[in-house]
Amino acid sequence: MKRVLAGIAAAAVAAAVLAGAALGILVARNLPDLSFPKIPGLRANVSVAFDDRGVATVTASDAGDAYRAQGYLTARERLFQMELQRRLAGGELAEIFGPVALPSDRLHRIYGFSRVAEAAVPLLPADERADVVALTDGINAFIDSHPRRWGLEFALLRLTPRRYTPADALRVLLMMCEELSSTWRKEIAVERLLSRPPSVRRFLTSSFTSDDLVLVPDVGKPELPPIPLAGEAASLPALSALGFRELGDPDEVPGSNNWAVSGALTKSGKPILANDPHLGLGAPGIWLPMRFVIGGHLVEGVTLPGLPGVTLGRNERVAWGFTNLCSDVEDLYRESIVDGQARRGEGWEKVALREEKIPVRGGAAERLVVRSTSHGPLVTGNLALKWVALDPANLRLPSSSVMRAEDAASVETALSGFLAPGQNVVWADAAGNIGWRATGLVPVRRPGTDGSIPYDGSDAGNDWRGFVPQSEMPRVLNPKEGFLATANQRVAGTSWPWVLGTDWPSPARARRIATLIGEAGSAGRKLDRAAVEAIQLDTASAVLVATMEAVAPLLPPDSRESFAGWEGRAEAASSRFLVARAFRRRFGERALKAWRVAPDFGLAEYRVLDLARADDATFRSAGLGPKAAFVKGAWDDARADLEARNGKNASRWTWGEANRLAVRHPLGRVPGLSWLFDPPSFPQQGATGVVRVASGAFGQSMRLVVDWGAPDETTLVVPFGVSGHTGSRHRLDQLPFWRDGDPSGGATRLARPAREAAGFVP
Repeated sequence: MKRVLAGIAAAAVAAAVLAGAALGILVARNLPDLSFPKIPGLRANVSVAFDDRGVATVTASDAGDAYRAQGYLTARERLFQMELQRRLAGGELAEIFGPVALPSDRLHRIYGFSRVAEAAVPLLPADERADVVALTDGINAFIDSHPRRWGLEFALLRLTPRRYTPADALRVLLMMCEELSSTWRKEIAVERLLSRPPSVRRFLTSSFTSDDLVLVPDVGKPELPPIPLAGEAASLPALSALGFRELGDPDEVPGSNNWAVSGALTKSGKPILANDPHLGLGAPGIWLPMRFVIGGHLVEGVTLPGLPGVTLGRNERVAWGFTNLCSDVEDLYRESIVDGQARRGEGWEKVALREEKIPVRGGAAERLVVRSTSHGPLVTGNLALKWVALDPANLRLPSSSVMRAEDAASVETALSGFLAPGQNVVWADAAGNIGWRATGLVPVRRPGTDGSIPYDGSDAGNDWRGFVPQSEMPRVLNPKEGFLATANQRVAGTSWPWVLGTDWPSPARARRIATLIGEAGSAGRKLDRAAVEAIQLDTASAVLVATMEAVAPLLPPDSRESFAGWEGRAEAASSRFLVARAFRRRFGERALKAWRVAPDFGLAEYRVLDLARADDATFRSAGLGPKAAFVKGAWDDARADLEARNGKNASRWTWGEANRLAVRHPLGRVPGLSWLFDPPSFPQQGATGVVRVASGAFGQSMRLVVDWGAPDETTLVVPFGVSGHTGSRHRLDQLPFWRDGDPSGGATRLARPAREAAGFVP
């Protein structure tokens, strides 16, 4: 028997060794190489150099050749990422991942992203179409020159990549539109609030706070919503949950930061620009750092795999950064449909039917019938979606125009080409100017309406009336304060005559950035790159501090003492931040429950603060009962939640453990493959709601700092690295700098020693 067991053990060890060896061969075989095959369409030689983090510098005589090289280099490092992105947009993931991907595929087939992208290609301006064709040539040159060596993921999935097309690039753009401008579910939630008392609706949906940082002024001081008078709500039935997806904890609202300070506030006497977009974190990350020298002129920053050119970065004269504008570019229309026709005034319109066939790996293909009206596809029930992104005429790829900008006038001209998704663009130039501009298409709606709830689709008066002219989009140049900051807050005050949106994330991050810049100025401290990155890494929440101060007298004595003098920092070792966040969540949920509002609607942090500062009489009139009992109940609920998750020993609770990085690679979810594909997990500083946004799989997708006093020292760091390949030394080499901060070395610095490589030849 012992011999049998020994034989089995030996066979198991041998099998493991063989499997490991085979896997090692697969990994090695699919690592990037430095071969440079011919790329169709090249007009001249293109040279490529790499710095010590694998960031490529492409030197070409013109943009077309540069983008051909970009396509090849991007495919070399990120082909599987691009394959998944275009499949996600096209509703084609179930073909490789099976039924688990069907919900996503159904939604994207309803949107019809593939059809929109195909229709948009011939509508692109000639120069933009040429850019994307050049990029496509380079991607396909890699695919063609590396048969069955496209990446480990392709080998394990037995997947052959399709050749890239210009429409695939527009699919990438559409996915960014979805991530940054999809609001229709919130409109359904807001409509359901119509059954609530007016005071409750106003309190939950008001876009005004005491800390608003608008760049275009308000007409007078906006009136903040009063605490609800909710006695009349007692007899109302509970508001049901949304049924589509949770709107989420208001603490988890995503966002991005960018700001520019004038030379009057900096050590160099020149402007500094900073940008850290907050997006979902994946392996690899969303951005690919790259440099170009085109016709002798430098451009560097991050590219979006699948799109031509630099998206965020700087050239020799101008630096630019983006945050989401949060403009409302979607509206729902409730259609009255009878016998396959939708009512239009006194007439009728035939509802269009489109059949989609979704291949499913390991199963039968699914048949999906998509219904559409002239307003757009019916996304749920008889609600049709009108969305800027679903009109092929609205898709543009103007990166080259921004890359060539030299001054304020050319920046403004280039930014008028960014039609979707809408962005806050903060820029700074070498001449000493700083500016902000809101970009994108903003629908002109029926007077007196704002698109926050679904319209009656049968009334033609509810249709859009065109878009706000680009010449009238809000902008600021060289403000007297000496800085401009956006963090997804309400930026256009009531003096701007159009409706930009109605649902704004908290202004807390923008206000904190402005406060830190102002404090430095008041203390006579001039800012440099290190000081600016310190702001990017700031973890303090003034709103959470104020909330805990407001309720402190009603907390247990030991807890009250522990929060005395607290600065509200989301440090990894902090237990107070963990407890305060849990309390705020439960506090908001209790209020919503009392008002019979579904908890997934969420109570924004400034509305929680308003309640926390209210007195006992106001609490009672709001239908919340005695304030002391309300606070105690929320505190007890929060402690119970934390004990259930972390054990009863509160001395071992830490924010960092609750906020561990938990990024997954798509194949890391396959049992037994997490160790191979997933990046490390570790406790994190920061949180959503503070300047240093950080959660399990969401956070700073890159950090960029440009000081025009020393532009060659521009720093840029991404979460992981340039490569998406398991086994590459550039897959995770930027992680320590992203995690710990890198004010002097996490750079896309052209001056760094580079190892030359044989470039592309025509």
